[in-house]
Amino acid sequence: MSLVTTLPVKGEQPKVYEIPDADLGKYQVVEGKKDTYAEGKDKLASGRELAGGIDLEKADVQAYSDICICWYYWYGVWYYKYVYCWQWC
Repeated sequence: MSLVTTLPVKGEQPKVYEIPDADLGKYQVVEGKKDTYAEGKDKLASGRELAGGIDLEKADVQAYSDICICWYYWYGVWYYKYVYCWQWC
């Protein structure tokens, strides 16, 4: 069995499903691409923010030097979340 998670929009809870290995070919693999905050901030208007990232509205942000944006393209829609640059997407 493999574990598959959803890409929840901010404010929603993620869901985890157990999928038999023989059925995995029915699902699309989604990979993340990471940009620094400065590189990716202009693209935010075209995406939907995912849950599970850094909540910049609640953080005491002094600078964005260690904040990156992880991008996911899934079924024609861009999704993103903020992460620290040393974290995996």
